[in-house]
Amino acid sequence: MSGNIAVPLTSIHPAEMLKYFITDSNSVLTICTQDFEKLLRPITTELKCSLMVTGRDKEIPAQLYQPNSSFLKPKPEECLSDVGRSNAWYGDTEALIIYTSGTTSKPKGVVWTHSMLQTQIAALHSAWQYVSSDVVLHALPLHHIHGQLNSMNASLAAGARIRMLPSFVSHKVWSCLLGMGEREDSKVTVFHGVPAMYARLAADHEKMFAAPKQSEYVRTTLSRMRLTCAGSAPLPHSLFNKWEKISGMRLLERYGMSECGMALSNPYQPAGARSVGCVGLPLPGVQARVAARAEGSDELDPVVTVESAQPDTLISLEKLGLVAKELGVEPDAYEWPQPKVTVHKESQDGVYQGELLLKGPNVFTRYLNRPPAQLSAEFTRDGWFRTGDTVSFADNKFRILGRTSVDIIKTGGYKVSALQVESALLEHPNVADVAVLGVEDENYGEIVTAVVALKEKTKLTLKELKEEAGKRLAPYQLPKTMVIVEQMPRNAMGKLDKKEIRKLYGKDLSLKGKK
Repeated sequence: MSGNIAVPLTSIHPAEMLKYFITDSNSVLTICTQDFEKLLRPITTELKCSLMVTGRDKEIPAQLYQPNSSFLKPKPEECLSDVGRSNAWYGDTEALIIYTSGTTSKPKGVVWTHSMLQTQIAALHSAWQYVSSDVVLHALPLHHIHGQLNSMNASLAAGARIRMLPSFVSHKVWSCLLGMGEREDSKVTVFHGVPAMYARLAADHEKMFAAPKQSEYVRTTLSRMRLTCAGSAPLPHSLFNKWEKISGMRLLERYGMSECGMALSNPYQPAGARSVGCVGLPLPGVQARVAARAEGSDELDPVVTVESAQPDTLISLEKLGLVAKELGVEPDAYEWPQPKVTVHKESQDGVYQGELLLKGPNVFTRYLNRPPAQLSAEFTRDGWFRTGDTVSFADNKFRILGRTSVDIIKTGGYKVSALQVESALLEHPNVADVAVLGVEDENYGEIVTAVVALKEKTKLTLKELKEEAGKRLAPYQLPKTMVIVEQMPRNAMGKLDKKEIRKLYGKDLSLKGKK
């Protein structure tokens, strides 16, 4: 409404990363609650960026520490009439900058327009049937598109209520999900989480609700919820089955990225059609393509394309249940039409495999402060976004097979660059060489692990390594396990031979059996 662009940050990032985000985005104002003033004041003072500290109490106004207040003076052309900005203005204007995890270099700012957000919200309303009577439990980080879009913006646009938690704490989430002592219309109906959250909830369920009557009460209560959704990391079969046994609900698994929001999803209805290990079909407005590299060429040839019709971006009071609530009738339902499938290269077994490409009004068009040449590597010549994920399409559903690059680790809903972590670990004075690997894990999808060669006459513990690396990395980027070796296998070109390293030390790096 103000015409500004939002750049969500998180306090779990170290000071150097926060400095980078503020300077790279050319932000002129940083806003925080009193809880984070101590963290941000030294940073904003050094960068000469205004800091606004908001109070919890309604009577306490925000305090603005402004080395430069010129940003507060609107330009003449920005002055608004009483009716606010036009739809045309919103259609062409940038709204949000979401930073990637920096999987191949420094984190890049994905520029989100109001139009992209509008398309995405309409798509999720159609596919997941958001209604004004929803009560959404929000425990996701707000600097990710998952927490920004699925839990917050799509819910608010439906007129739903949101119960915000400052972070994910299992026992608190259980308390909110069960809603003991609350009115029926205040109980949680929707919860979005990453697999690591559901794994923690399932583990605590065994401790907290061991008695049969307690377990049955939990299942009966949760089965009244409308939707529990999982994404941002692979969902293990065992966890899918365990959650269904606990809650009586089948998790809805979906696929998305910072650059495009939500792209693929299992069906909302019927719930029985949700397939474990699959991510369904393109959401409304999304075109998804499987492409394979042509022989003797760097070009990608289309194998199969699946297209969903554009969503209706007009907000419907009838479909959101606002009119139905007044009249006491069932709301009209949004529709998610069956996508169109075009096969470019026939497959004998009906399985089409290759790199996942995406297209549509929900897909970004630029990174902030990055030259077009850098962006071109992310797209094909005919304008398809290259996700870097290998997929298969069979039986009218997509399955994510893994990252095209072995140096991308997906852990607990985050994407982590092995190269970035290696660079930080090498800063430790005792480390001579290091290889960072993603090792499969039931709770996190993958965990970050390190194989380390030490300098002569030195010692190192995992705790010491993490303490030093934590100055440069976020907590989710730090290795969870470590193996110390005398020498690191390398290939003829002098590069780390990660296939051999994984073969030699993969079992030792796993969390299985470790406490």
